Amino acid sequence: MTGILMWICVYFIGRGLLIRAWGTGFTVAKSRQLIVGALILSSAATVATYDTYDNGFWEAKGLLTIKDYGELEAMRTQPSDVHVHDVNEFTDDRGWSESGVVPTVAWLDWNIYQPARYIITDFTDANGHQNAATGTNAASNSTTFDGGAGWSDSGTFMITDFTEYFEEGHPEEVKTLTTDLSCEFRSSERKINDISTQTMVTTTLTVTDASGKEVVSFNNCAGATIEMIPGTYGYTYDVVASGALALNDSISTETAFNIASFQPLLIWDENAPAGLAGHTVNLTNSEEMALGGDSFSYIENPTYHQNPKALDAKLTYAMFIPCVTFGALVFVLLRYMARGYEFEMNKCYGCDLCDDACPIRLFNGGDKLNIIYNSWNNEDDGVPMYSCLTCTACTNACPQLVDYDSYVDIRRSLIVGGPQAEIPHTVLQAVLNAEAEEAADEEFIPTEDYPITSNIGYYPGCVDYLDQEMVFSHVNEGTMNLGDTTTAAFTLFEEMETDVAYLGRDFLKCCGHDQKWQGLDEVFEKLKAYNQRKINESGIDTLVSSCAECFRTFARDYELEDVKVMHTTEFLIEQGFDMNLKSEETTVTYHDPCRLGRQMGIYDEPRELINAVEGVEIVEMEHSGEDAMCCGVSSMMSCNENARSLRVTRMEEVRATGADTMLTSCPKCVSHFECLKFEGDEAYEDIEILDVVSFLARQVNEKKAQVAGESPVQEPAKA
Repeated sequence: MTGILMWICVYFIGRGLLIRAWGTGFTVAKSRQLIVGALILSSAATVATYDTYDNGFWEAKGLLTIKDYGELEAMRTQPSDVHVHDVNEFTDDRGWSESGVVPTVAWLDWNIYQPARYIITDFTDANGHQNAATGTNAASNSTTFDGGAGWSDSGTFMITDFTEYFEEGHPEEVKTLTTDLSCEFRSSERKINDISTQTMVTTTLTVTDASGKEVVSFNNCAGATIEMIPGTYGYTYDVVASGALALNDSISTETAFNIASFQPLLIWDENAPAGLAGHTVNLTNSEEMALGGDSFSYIENPTYHQNPKALDAKLTYAMFIPCVTFGALVFVLLRYMARGYEFEMNKCYGCDLCDDACPIRLFNGGDKLNIIYNSWNNEDDGVPMYSCLTCTACTNACPQLVDYDSYVDIRRSLIVGGPQAEIPHTVLQAVLNAEAEEAADEEFIPTEDYPITSNIGYYPGCVDYLDQEMVFSHVNEGTMNLGDTTTAAFTLFEEMETDVAYLGRDFLKCCGHDQKWQGLDEVFEKLKAYNQRKINESGIDTLVSSCAECFRTFARDYELEDVKVMHTTEFLIEQGFDMNLKSEETTVTYHDPCRLGRQMGIYDEPRELINAVEGVEIVEMEHSGEDAMCCGVSSMMSCNENARSLRVTRMEEVRATGADTMLTSCPKCVSHFECLKFEGDEAYEDIEILDVVSFLARQVNEKKAQVAGESPVQEPAKA
């Protein structure tokens, strides 16, 4: 199970990284190679980590199943020589019981000792390392005093480094030695006037190193256990009696302190005489030491990181991993199913609410889901699939939240042939698609040569291309300057004294929004890979755009983990937009772009900015907010008579409000509504269509002109 889970994880993580690095260079063949490579890696990792599982996940704290884990790390049990009597006689494979004593080494396979220590420590001082009289690895003293006499004792002790036994000293795994410090006191009378004499005695035990720096100190015999390096240390123990106890010399107080440092456990090795081999070394026995010589050593703990409660951790792991693995397998299965999107189709129970919400139901025969079924079953050539505006109105209305837009996105990428020919503005699309190729990279300025002076970057989108396309593709009578949106944005940034770097189209490529929603996944992935790399290289932490489609694409379809993506209206509100702008009395209405509103949830910010201009009244259309009608542009794929009907219907809603101006926050919406004028339709000539940012910048310029006593520099955008 673990291997299968690792296989799935390695594959999908590797796939994500390779797609980010290679884009469309990550082919189906490479995907198959990655599957095989992930299988090999996961198999090797499973074998390599088996000991971790077998040891009960010591480093992972037993997968958090062991509540008393601190006790395991503090475990001080150690093997020792054991006398065997007739009443408890036993035999083992080495025949130790024949001598009446089972040596230390025989017990190493019988129990778990100090699992947190690689070298077993002699906590019982079976070797005799400690000698308080000489201050070797220990210090202790005691006394009795009367009344308030108190007591103070000081001295030194040395923690040895084993160089007296081994040339290299301690094994390299032993950096510090566990040292216990304790003290006690007791008075001959428990209470004086019903007050405990324990409260009348204050003790302080302090240990300092050779330089006089305090190592540890505690009061009132609280005790301490610390790790100390070999060396010479000083100690001071002070006892002070107070209160009624200090005034009564007939009451005596006994007190003592003890310091003990524990060295590695030593046992006689196989080179020692037969009577000693395997037994605990007694350093205080001169005869034994003379007999055994230097044939002894410390013990490498055979139970190091062996978890005494490994079974609990293993059982928990055995219950947890299969569930996660099953979930991962279901995920893989659903991803496979998503290629035909049976999952989304099966969520539908035919309530027809999507049909009622769909703005193009009058043109495609209605029945939204039949487009999905028919395209999957190849019952049509996919043209109805391309008539979908991906405006999210159907998903908003659906009680089952069928994700139509994502289905359409996937199915478009799988349909080959005729539908692409139905997409208008082929010159514009060809120009933008060509940017995706590596050969076009040299036309863009490298990051190191681009002037980026702020941690906030502004991306203009393809507004200049849209301006040119409108003129090129229409026998027109209109004019349009979407590029003014960028100028307007920086007018506002400068007025707010906010430093923003311009990340122009000579630095970044098209975001790939249209290519993604037209089903050109390979083109989109190439654009995405290039732009992600350049954005990450730029060092910015905030990316701002006035284009709703660019904003949505960077925020939803890119992986910009360390970059905050914001729409300009959202950014202005966050920066505390307050310019005291005034305008002549005018009425405006606001059109909610599908990408900004239903798909990104930004409804209030543009309206707050409009309401911040004194003299401007905003009147809502019949359909606004989540119910707003789509302009019909649909990734530049729906510039046809059907889309024109949608525009006319929307403009009639504008006229019904009595507004002079329709504001929006998407250059595509502006351009599509302006198409009516480019096509020579005079019915809506009197209604100005303007981006919110351009509208605000106009007020700023008028304010500056009034202050300077001049006429406005920036003329109103022409209708």
